Amino acid sequence: MVSRLVLLIVCLLAPNLASARTSVPKDIQSFIVNADACDHAAGEFDGSLSEQRQREIEEDVVKYCQPAQKQLKLLKAKYKGDAKLTEIIRKHAYDSVTSFR
Repeated sequence: MVSRLVLLIVCLLAPNLASARTSVPKDIQSFIVNADACDHAAGEFDGSLSEQRQREIEEDVVKYCQPAQKQLKLLKAKYKGDAKLTEIIRKHAYDSVTSFR
């Protein structure tokens, strides 16, 4: 019974231990924040909103999508030899980021 409990605890902790070993660099973390905010802001746009709200959303799109697009280009080149990090970057390269202006 005790060995099953220990095995269960080890199984539950294993994913956390693995993710601690493969920490994401700060430049990629920053990109993820910008890319997620970009995608969210781009999804908020609706032609039926007030002009003021549309301007606010457009400002947010520029605020987050512009740096995310620049970061994407740099990070793809910087981490092209690291498959795990390249995959993380790819997962956050949303259409809203790649198609910005």
